[in-house]
Amino acid sequence: MPERERRDQDRPRRRPPRRERDFAAIRGGEDAALRRRILAAAAEIFAARGYAAASIDEVAKSLGATKGLVYHRYRSKGELLADLCEDGLARLAARTDEIAGRRERAIARLTEAANVHSAAVLADIALHRTLAGATSGMAIATLGAGEAEAIAGIAERRRRYDAIFTRLIAEAVEERDLPTGRDTAMLGRIFVTALDAPILWPHDTIAELADRRGLIARQLAYFALRGIGASDTTLREEFSR
Repeated sequence: MPERERRDQDRPRRRPPRRERDFAAIRGGEDAALRRRILAAAAEIFAARGYAAASIDEVAKSLGATKGLVYHRYRSKGELLADLCEDGLARLAARTDEIAGRRERAIARLTEAANVHSAAVLADIALHRTLAGATSGMAIATLGAGEAEAIAGIAERRRRYDAIFTRLIAEAVEERDLPTGRDTAMLGRIFVTALDAPILWPHDTIAELADRRGLIARQLAYFALRGIGASDTTLREEFSR
């Protein structure tokens, strides 16, 4: 190798000029903001129209943009659905995992996790309707092999997420804060279904309750805990915090 080339390779690489680095940071921020806008628009369209009937064109129109802008980030509607579901579930799971890992009574962790979940459903009903449809398997039949595999993976992650509630219920039973002798796996499914109830509510009902989301979230959590056998004493203690 010529001496000059060797010196060039050994020379430390300089960082890009400040102006170039700043532009890259701005571009990265703009890209993240665009992704959030696209995902929010897609959630609204998928929830309102159903995944099969919805189109990239409709998502773009709701953004006031061309479909080319959406296709610049996503090669297909299925890829957009997969990113939407994965992003929403990851944000939800991060909060619930943190609560579940605390060192306190299981019933307290279960109550807070229930409040967080129900509040998230009410705050972003379009996302959760879309997520429910995708993870139930209704969308997979219309997807290509790779996209169907991605959605199947998200469905599995949703099952792992729901299992957090089942585990907390089992721990609360062991700590005698919930009745013993029942199928905790079934209770876990019933519990999460109760928290997800707003997914089935009419749009008008959701709109009417918009200014009372915090209260409704607590009522859903209360109802779910009552349904799995929490006593009046336990409920008073947990909901007086």
